[in-house]
Amino acid sequence: MIAKTFFVCPGCGNDKDFKIFTSNFQIIKQSPDLASRTEESGALPSLRQNDNYVECPHCLQQVDYDDAATIGKKYIQAKQRLQKDIVPIAVSHPQR
Repeated sequence: MIAKTFFVCPGCGNDKDFKIFTSNFQIIKQSPDLASRTEESGALPSLRQNDNYVECPHCLQQVDYDDAATIGKKYIQAKQRLQKDIVPIAVSHPQR
């Protein structure tokens, strides 16, 4: 099952792949265009049961799971507002 939580790294802005450490360990890939995960590794048991963070493989920053999810949610909402506000401009070409 692919979860709906979307993450964004506050350090480097990565929005594509993360390592998730909770009671399980997973590596995920997500699509900013689809605003959802596209791939998840199988869940492996975590040796440290109290972990609850997301790690960015690009800058190696560890962010609290809930904080990373909140940033991701705001990112998706802002992106959707921008897409909604962009109105295609009809271009008329003179007839020949």
